[in-house]
Amino acid sequence: MALGFMRRHRRWLYVFLWLVIAAFIILYIPAFQGETVGSPGETLARVGGEPISVGEYQRSYLRQRSFYERMYQGRGLDASMLRRLGLEEQVFRSLVEERLVTLEARRLGLRVPDSAVARMLATDPDFQENGQFMGSTEIKRRLELQGITITEFEQSLRNKMLRDQLEGLVTEGVGVSEAESEKEYRRRNEQVKAEYVLVDAARFRAGLTATDDEVKARFEAERESLRLPEKRVVSHLLVDAESLRARVTVTDRDLEAYYQEHRDEFKEDEQACASHILVKVKSDPAAKEGHAEAEAKKIAEGLLAQVKAGGDFAEIAKKSSEDPGSGPGGGDLGCFPRGRMVPQFDAAVFALAPGQTSELVRSSFGYHIIRLASLREEQTPALSVVKERIRPLATSQKVEAMAAEKTEAIAGLLAKGRSLEDAGKEHGFTVQKSEPIARGEVKEPLASASLVARVFEQKVGGIEKEGFAVPRGVAFVGLVEIQPSRLPELADVQDKLRSAIQDDKAFAQARDEASAVRAAAEKDGLEKAAASRKLVRKETPGLVGRGQPLGDLGTGAVLEEAAFSLPEKALSDPVRTQGGYAILRVVEKKAYDPAAFAREKVSLEAGLRQQKQGQLFQAYLAEARDRYAIERNAEAFKRVMGR
Repeated sequence: MALGFMRRHRRWLYVFLWLVIAAFIILYIPAFQGETVGSPGETLARVGGEPISVGEYQRSYLRQRSFYERMYQGRGLDASMLRRLGLEEQVFRSLVEERLVTLEARRLGLRVPDSAVARMLATDPDFQENGQFMGSTEIKRRLELQGITITEFEQSLRNKMLRDQLEGLVTEGVGVSEAESEKEYRRRNEQVKAEYVLVDAARFRAGLTATDDEVKARFEAERESLRLPEKRVVSHLLVDAESLRARVTVTDRDLEAYYQEHRDEFKEDEQACASHILVKVKSDPAAKEGHAEAEAKKIAEGLLAQVKAGGDFAEIAKKSSEDPGSGPGGGDLGCFPRGRMVPQFDAAVFALAPGQTSELVRSSFGYHIIRLASLREEQTPALSVVKERIRPLATSQKVEAMAAEKTEAIAGLLAKGRSLEDAGKEHGFTVQKSEPIARGEVKEPLASASLVARVFEQKVGGIEKEGFAVPRGVAFVGLVEIQPSRLPELADVQDKLRSAIQDDKAFAQARDEASAVRAAAEKDGLEKAAASRKLVRKETPGLVGRGQPLGDLGTGAVLEEAAFSLPEKALSDPVRTQGGYAILRVVEKKAYDPAAFAREKVSLEAGLRQQKQGQLFQAYLAEARDRYAIERNAEAFKRVMGR
């Protein structure tokens, strides 16, 4: 009966499962009185005074790890890979976000009374059967299967309703215009297939110059538009895993421990060492390779008879096998595990005894005669055999563990008000000063868009207490200096202006050449017009949607607008592209459909509104982080990280 109900109410089940997950993430409230070091109730971190317990982190981590394990299905997902995926930090940040929601709701006076929770349980269709509230007994029974009490379940609903209240308050004014909806509809649905000729500006650039007078005139005309943007200088402490490698020593005990922990990764599957003779069958009657079915079978039977009569298998394979890879080597296929060969071959070879020859085996390639030389049993090589393979792996594992430990320790020191310099000195890192960074500029070693964005929200002297993932490790940053936007001097931009003038001249010549191609194409077609000027006519690979590259022309608003506004079969005027000018002709078009848009407009608006609301709420939470201290228990982090 319960199974039938769950089938009829799949939507309720989806919500129910989400709430079960949410309960595991949110509900654990440890007893902080007399908490024991290393116990689930130990405080891992505090966000504005609100604790996150070790137990809560561990359950959330295990849930997320299980998700990745299902996704990767055991393909090399070990602790080091989980660290590379940033799982530990993902889990911690999600828990921090939950606390920020709680704190912000409290600050704004939001609350969810018991009556609202009861009303939701009693009236929401997801909690009804045959139009009636299913009752707390039925809900309790189902929750008990998951190890959750009805009180905890109600609290999870309360927390979700509180988040919904806060998000609704923050995003109440978000709207979506009809123009935005139409633009999104066009992006999803309009497509074109086009032929084109590109006149590359680079072919004209050689030999073009820009005089000093031209550079000066451009500077005076465009100085305001050349205004140098505000830039910021940061001090940064980089926890670089590679720089830690010299501090790591891998002992024989470490190698033994790694070997025992990863034994299955070194396991060698059962392998067959075999040879074969192949007679190919035509894949279709017109194929040049192979024989007709009956002919191939007759040839293979003759070869099998020779083998059974005592003929030399290797010599027969050299002379008659039609496998170009193994035939010249006497049919030798080497050794291979189960699943490497096609199914029919695989089943046959592993059914043989060493030294035995098969009957004819038909596969998608043709007819095989298989001889099994030997069978290697599944085995795990001894540590001494794989020791040197393990050494770099064990080293990397220790380096990553040390990097994670240093990262958490530094974050803990910064949370207590210590400076970057102090934290770096204590853990053997040097704090460095960056080159001036413009908004949106991402470059090494601080190549992180989120880091740069955060730097432009800081005040001078401010220090980010949480590290940012960058290609070389984790970076902690503090703002040192703000360089205001200013008008440039000629010396600042003259090289840039000279290059721009040369580009403009090259593009102008490319545009003139493209105009000549268009004029010729009006009479002779694009193919002949291109060939006459030693250019190449190309096509997009089928229908292309908005936002997708138009062949090798790339993307761009001007190019896209020209292609999608062009009537079918008509030639475009010269269109500016990233590399030059192009002439386009739309061969096929899936155009904007007003009636279809009218049918989908409501759902499009809802989806876009939800997307904009989500982005706004995430930005709000990022701002909220500045209002609350985030303190980590470095010792607790050291114990629980790297699982």
